[in-house]
Amino acid sequence: MSCNSTAFANDEADLAKLKAYILAKEYSQAYDFSKSVEFELAGDITYDFLSGVAAFGAKRYQTAVFSFERVLISDPTSFDARYYLALSYQRIDNLHAAVSEFETLSKTSSITAEQTEKVEYHIKSINQQLLERTRLWTNTITFGLASDSNINSGSSLDDITLPDGTVIPLFDASKEIADGSVLLQYSGNYQYTLSQNQTVMFDVSARSKRFFDHSEYNRELVNLSVSYQHELLNEASWYVGLSTTPLWFANDLYRTENALSVGWQQPIDNNSQYGLNAVVSQVDHATYDQLNFNRYIWNAFYRFFTDYQYTFMLKGYHDDNTNGLTHNNKTAIAGSYTVGYPITANLSGSTMVMFEKQTYEEPNPLFNELGDSSSVILSTDLLYSGFQDQAILLQLNFQDKSLESELLAMKIFEYDRLELNLTWNYTF
Repeated sequence: MSCNSTAFANDEADLAKLKAYILAKEYSQAYDFSKSVEFELAGDITYDFLSGVAAFGAKRYQTAVFSFERVLISDPTSFDARYYLALSYQRIDNLHAAVSEFETLSKTSSITAEQTEKVEYHIKSINQQLLERTRLWTNTITFGLASDSNINSGSSLDDITLPDGTVIPLFDASKEIADGSVLLQYSGNYQYTLSQNQTVMFDVSARSKRFFDHSEYNRELVNLSVSYQHELLNEASWYVGLSTTPLWFANDLYRTENALSVGWQQPIDNNSQYGLNAVVSQVDHATYDQLNFNRYIWNAFYRFFTDYQYTFMLKGYHDDNTNGLTHNNKTAIAGSYTVGYPITANLSGSTMVMFEKQTYEEPNPLFNELGDSSSVILSTDLLYSGFQDQAILLQLNFQDKSLESELLAMKIFEYDRLELNLTWNYTF
């Protein structure tokens, strides 16, 4: 057998293997294999098309664009190549190019009735996307009712015993208080597209929570933020943002948090992704400025999808008092696991469990004991989205905080909390 015959046989075998991966919907393996034989086969119309399908299936849409464009150079009449090219343009958010390719297909004389229906569906869908982008703002109004067993994270104790044996009754404000509340919130988002992979986002929200019996715990919160997001060719994206969040208690400004955040998100394959985020914030108290501190936060997550969505998150933060009160400095690390699951077409649920460990730099000056603690948080919710532009969320949260100190007086900082929330969201 000649060298040319051997090479031809090898090429045919590689194409068959690539096609087998695609037919088995093993797109990640198909994409990796297509890249391994690219040098030998690039320019072959069959290889270019199959490599494009592999890249599309592996969500490497920009690579898919290059492959399908090569096919159309050799065969401008290929329906499948132009169809997948249009879909690839849509995935990378080049919507005008996608519409142009679909319209070219719709004018093809050999197009079948079934193909025409598919093409017209995509043209209508993309035109709707373009129309929605003319809306400057996306707005959400939320109304909610809640029942909370411990609105002030207070102690279940009636008194504490000091190391010298002195028994001190606790003020009512230090003991757990149960109450119901009503919530009203507005959220607005504006996106400005700089290019097909660069976006600037502006967000504003205002939230008011009013308690039925204890108005001294009423709170209002406003958040203003701006961020820049950049999507890369490998489907990764990164962002940087600034925000300011003032908080009021009982109509008086309590504190303001100003923050700088950065983050990165990267898909691994069709069914999984990971991300890294970091935040540096400055928290200034309006009245008790000796409590001012800087907070440094980092978190990492891994998420994968089957019929359910699973998320694992690891988070850490450090609070550093800016006025030398080092007994307030603390470091925390937390881990959480969340699973989201469909129940019906319009009903879904999620459940989260989190564990957090806090350690302090110095002992509490009153009790001369470290306030190191552990917290367990459990949360589960049901989301109904069967109404147009509306959603109803039912959420149950439980939190338990315990201290490592054996000193009875330190138990004032331990608490349990159970909260039930029902909220209605309307987006327009």
